[in-house]
Amino acid sequence: MKTINARAMMEGAILAALTAIMGIFYNVPIVGIITMFWAVPIIIVGYRNGFRVSLIAALIAALLVSLIATPIVGIILFATYAIPGAVMGYMLRKKFSPYMTLSVCSLLLAVTAVFQFVLSLELILGIDIIDILGNLNAVVNNYYNQIYNQASEIAEMYKALGLGEAEIKQALEQVAAAMKEVKQLMPVGFLFAGVMGSFINFKTVKLILNRMGYKIEDINRFSQWSPNKTNRIILLVITGIVLLFMYTNAEALGSLLTNIWAGLMFVYVILGLSVIVYFKEKLGEKYEIPKPVQNLMLVFLGLIMMGILPYIGMFDIASDIRRKDRNIPGGAR
Repeated sequence: MKTINARAMMEGAILAALTAIMGIFYNVPIVGIITMFWAVPIIIVGYRNGFRVSLIAALIAALLVSLIATPIVGIILFATYAIPGAVMGYMLRKKFSPYMTLSVCSLLLAVTAVFQFVLSLELILGIDIIDILGNLNAVVNNYYNQIYNQASEIAEMYKALGLGEAEIKQALEQVAAAMKEVKQLMPVGFLFAGVMGSFINFKTVKLILNRMGYKIEDINRFSQWSPNKTNRIILLVITGIVLLFMYTNAEALGSLLTNIWAGLMFVYVILGLSVIVYFKEKLGEKYEIPKPVQNLMLVFLGLIMMGILPYIGMFDIASDIRRKDRNIPGGAR
């Protein structure tokens, strides 16, 4: 069996302590956002010292958080961030493609985000985890009903202060509609959380490791984000199939179609924004526009084109307006 050397143990201990300090703030409003970086020390330990050391460091950090805060918080942090963090550290160490690393870790974080949500319900509602798993749909409905009830109580306070009853009723109807939509879009929400968490951790770790003298392969610049020809075709086919089912009002697939469509719109918005950044850079290079002016142009274009960003992304997928396919005459060189 391979032994863990003293340097690796010392680094693991130090970063475990740092991770534990971050985890202590899990339930602190606003400040608790730093726990989204909880995996960063674990990733760095894994990259420098291997998968086993990173898991040991994560376990020590979780135990410290359990002793200082509560055991459930320690379990949440370990289950949600330790395994994806250790996997990302391992994949970076073994020099996997950054796209493969982000894809695998995004899926892992999406799955662990579901686990975190379920454990958080135990904290918020005080229901045993076994009961939650056995009646998940009812518990989730209860969770959103509590949010709606709190909104109703606040509405009553505004009513006592003289706000019109019609305005309060309309506001509560909007809250109820929003709760229904959020509940329906929970699956794609977990996936979005996984993608964003993986991307933020990857970029943060890359910045730190680069400062330490390590070279981590990066993904393309944002202006170059675009799927290859095969993936463009797959994306268009999926979009067409979803639109066809939505047009035929396939009620049995309602929730699934809604989540797939929301995911597609997210992809197309990102691609549309990438197209705008691409042409902003091209114009800036051609006319030697100063960077601050280019950034103002980007903000202005982003604001006025916000509503059509997904359609710009769709058009780019269908026509390759940036000519990134090298086989197309005039394409990227």
